[in-house]
Amino acid sequence: MAVEHAKHGRVVDLNTFGGTASTAVVKQEEFEAIRVYLGPGKKIPPHKVDGTITVHCLSGSCTFFVGDEPRSLSPGSWLFLEGGTMHALEAEEECALLVTILFS
Repeated sequence: MAVEHAKHGRVVDLNTFGGTASTAVVKQEEFEAIRVYLGPGKKIPPHKVDGTITVHCLSGSCTFFVGDEPRSLSPGSWLFLEGGTMHALEAEEECALLVTILFS
């Protein structure tokens, strides 16, 4: 069953939204918010996106690579990257992130 996107004006619990799947919370012309879930030891290989992104760690811990430089993320950690920046992700344990992509 498909996960329903967030609705205008409704509260969303990001701790449980999408369960153990990476899920788009909302998609708009100007931005997209994605709850990214990774199990222990899982990786997202190096890639880049055109828009500016923000990453907020909701739970667990992971290493976020900006180019080749590691950044440790734990609950409450937040970072942003300018568009076109190569990045990757590796989960030490189960983790959930809120990734927002701003489109130009």
